[in-house]
Amino acid sequence: MASQRASKVPTQGQLPMDLTPTPLDITADALSAWIAKNPNANVGGVRIFRDTKTVAAYWKGTPPAGLRSLADAQPMPVTFYASPYSLAELDPMARQVLAGNRHLVSSTGPSKDYSGITVTLWSTAPIKATMAELNAKAAVPVVFDKVADPVDLAGNPHSP
Repeated sequence: MASQRASKVPTQGQLPMDLTPTPLDITADALSAWIAKNPNANVGGVRIFRDTKTVAAYWKGTPPAGLRSLADAQPMPVTFYASPYSLAELDPMARQVLAGNRHLVSSTGPSKDYSGITVTLWSTAPIKATMAELNAKAAVPVVFDKVADPVDLAGNPHSP
């Protein structure tokens, strides 16, 4: 299973300060690399909270000892959060919600805390009715994120 964060490629020479990896980035990258090398169906993901200067790791069940040990050795604090669903469970459900509701949903994916699915609706979708319908059909909670009509960068018109 792939990690949510892409690995950073080493660069020779000095980096501008805004491109230099921070201790938060280093911590999140170390956890993400471990997860990528040790696939597990219970993984949620890794997230940086810059405001509290912490890294969160979401896991369904008990995180492996190796990951917890790695987290303890990092330069920034890591908090493990129990998530009711894993990324492996939520991804297919999110795709199913999108595939079955393309006229209403413009994008979807696992929620940031892996407690369900978030959806972005087309501007033409009635929010309250659509959310009630999606939640009635889904096996996991579906949460409204925003209204947004995707933009086709090739200039082709998009509509629901």
